[in-house]
Amino acid sequence: MLPLRVYVALASLCVWGVHGATELLQNPGFENGISNWLHDGFTMTADTSQKHGGTTSAKCTGRSQNWMGPAQMVTVKPGGRYAFSLWVRLISDLPGSMYQTAAVKINFKWKDTGADDYFPVTSRNFIRAADGWVQVGADFVVPNREYNSAKIYVEGFAANVDYYVDDATLTEIPENTNWKAEADQRIENLRKSNIQFNFNVASNLNKNDLKVQIDHTRHLFGFGSQMTADYIVSPDFRQFQNIAYYMFNWATIQEYKWPYNRGTRERPDFSVAIAATDELRKHGLNVRGHCMFWAVPGNQPSYVDPMTGQTLKDTVDEHIKYITGVTKGKLAHWDVDNELLHGHFFETKTGDPNYTHHMFQAVHAADPTPKLFLNDYNVVAFGESTYAYLSQINEFKAANVGLGAVGVQSHFPSYQAPDPTLMKNRLDLLAQPGLPIWITELDLSAHDENTRADWYETALRLYFSHPAVEGIIFWGFWDHDMDPAMALVHGNTFALDKAGERYLHLTKQEWSTHVNRSLTSGTSFNIRGFQGDYDIIVWYQNKPIKIQNFHVDKADTVVNVDVSGDGHAIQIPVKTDPFAPVAVAHTVVSTGLYTVGQATSTSSSHQLTCATRWSGVSEVGDDKTAEASCNDGEILTGCSSYLKNGDWHRDGEQIVMTNGKPACKASNGFRTTIGIQASARCCSLSGLTCTYKYAGQSGTGVDDQILVPCGNDGYPLGCGTYTYMSDSDGTYFTNTSCIGQNDGVTAGVYSSAACCKGGNIQCTTVYSTFSGHPVGARATVKCPAGQVMTGCNVFTPNAKGAGAFIETTNGVDQCVAVNGYERFGSEDGAQAIATCCHV
Repeated sequence: MLPLRVYVALASLCVWGVHGATELLQNPGFENGISNWLHDGFTMTADTSQKHGGTTSAKCTGRSQNWMGPAQMVTVKPGGRYAFSLWVRLISDLPGSMYQTAAVKINFKWKDTGADDYFPVTSRNFIRAADGWVQVGADFVVPNREYNSAKIYVEGFAANVDYYVDDATLTEIPENTNWKAEADQRIENLRKSNIQFNFNVASNLNKNDLKVQIDHTRHLFGFGSQMTADYIVSPDFRQFQNIAYYMFNWATIQEYKWPYNRGTRERPDFSVAIAATDELRKHGLNVRGHCMFWAVPGNQPSYVDPMTGQTLKDTVDEHIKYITGVTKGKLAHWDVDNELLHGHFFETKTGDPNYTHHMFQAVHAADPTPKLFLNDYNVVAFGESTYAYLSQINEFKAANVGLGAVGVQSHFPSYQAPDPTLMKNRLDLLAQPGLPIWITELDLSAHDENTRADWYETALRLYFSHPAVEGIIFWGFWDHDMDPAMALVHGNTFALDKAGERYLHLTKQEWSTHVNRSLTSGTSFNIRGFQGDYDIIVWYQNKPIKIQNFHVDKADTVVNVDVSGDGHAIQIPVKTDPFAPVAVAHTVVSTGLYTVGQATSTSSSHQLTCATRWSGVSEVGDDKTAEASCNDGEILTGCSSYLKNGDWHRDGEQIVMTNGKPACKASNGFRTTIGIQASARCCSLSGLTCTYKYAGQSGTGVDDQILVPCGNDGYPLGCGTYTYMSDSDGTYFTNTSCIGQNDGVTAGVYSSAACCKGGNIQCTTVYSTFSGHPVGARATVKCPAGQVMTGCNVFTPNAKGAGAFIETTNGVDQCVAVNGYERFGSEDGAQAIATCCHV
């Protein structure tokens, strides 16, 4: 069925060529390809010297603002699907600017409010005069809202930039309500092959006693996930590894990113990424390297940012030589210069508009084994950049620089289900150059796990069915390594949610072949099976007597099996449950223990009184800090930190000495969106002395602990935990010590303690119940009657904490701990722990 066409004109005065004009003239009132077009503030003239599809194009000149461009009033259906396309050609570049950007928007005036809204259809970056005619277009879904008027228009080119336009179309795309049946038929045709089995049975064996069990064990098609390298090499993550090896046959290691170097420029260290690659390959998984370079500014090592010209070129070549040297022969794919549609860092800095061509050529020459990829977003999950990506793919293919395949990231937001009609159209476009397509970074967000399962199935079925797609890589599968609303597996118990169950049903059952058959009716037969690796077990009188492996490719396959022997049973491999818990050893240490300082309360009162002193709010950003200290006469007994938006991205808190005085220092974390506050607990009591101790770091394993014993220095009146990676389970108090608990794989945690005695003080530790798993859930605990709270903090053994603080209501203190990260099911959430004292 051909798509319906709705021909439109754009707002700016341009004359369209014969091809464009012919189509547009079919729109009522559009005379000679010009009368319906709006061109306020600039000039459009017909020009026969430059054309794209016909004999005449439109020349746009005299533009004094970047928003000036051709426009036309259109009528589109609310909620409808459309594709827009036009061709542009810059007449000249703007002096001092290497590139120009074109954008297309629709100006809607909403019926319900009368307000204007500017709906983005598409944009295309990095356009030069030397590019000639460039297609600017996208498919899109119209907002499902009634409007009074709609005007589609071109903008974005800098003021005073002149250009030609030609061949504009707006096409309605009908919804394909039969997409699933069509996808299933393509899967049947593309992903399965004919298999002929011939069993040569020895004369001493009765074929009527023989049965065969045929099991598809691994797909030829790629099903994979991004996997954190540290999880693959750490003994603390055996269960993660078992699940990964069971669920997937491909993996992406993103620790190959240039800024992830764990060494120095002079002595780079990617050893963890390489060790993970080796381990994955040992278990039969192919590995993608992501990514050698990243085109978007801000994603290079800091020493690279200021480089230009030949210095940058030499540095790039140096890195290519190093990284291909340590990975040669290990990787199946390389994302060479990530997201080149959205950044041209290396082109701009070197002054060479084709510099990424050099990167591809150099990488391919150094290591010809891996397929080299372009990799970008908003090309299939959304259509904003599909046409631009098609042009880029064709350019790299024509340049013959070693481009081997095309990467499609595929990130779906929580507000939009995958649209198989548009996704299929976009894939068809990107398949035109004839290169393999990989879905390289699939994730989608839906808090309801049944919705998430349905959405993932739609995406997986459409992608698995497309003839150009060779593999699908999830951008993570465990909620410790991604947004829980995107995950398949959750928590320290590694529980499958409905989306994970659906994925396994599709890949292990619906799209997998399992046959049990007796040989009574014959020793030869045919089946149609999914491509990949198989086991075949021959049973004689219900005993296994032979096991054989075979592989099915895209061509028809013949499998010959000799069945001989005396019928004695053989051992067959025992299949273990990949989701079975694996015991993990945790370490508790007191390494690096030292005394930070001491302080004594100068109060003359023999009654213990305490108050909370808050710091100001820190700046937003990694490692931004805030300090809270006590008033004169008070002594610091407790230290905690808190992010008021309920986020967990905080590094925690530590007791420090500032100008000889103890203070509570809170540190913000990476990817935080709000400033952090420190909460100091300050007490007064004659004779009360505190020794401030610090220890760390703990081991880097999950749940490894660092312990600060107070010993003869008294009770732990307050405890804090700090890590520079935000991966902490927080703080655990006992009556004698402070304990910080780790939650990461690359760095340990540090623990602070206020160990206090004197003034006849006696103390005990109190614990709340757990808050439950929702983000923002609070756990609270109060002191027994007659006791005063001296310190409070948060402990989250199966979550992450937004922090803790002491809240006073009607003169009664309570320790409040806030959960900052929703993991799965009924896992604990946050626990509030406090010290309560009396004299």
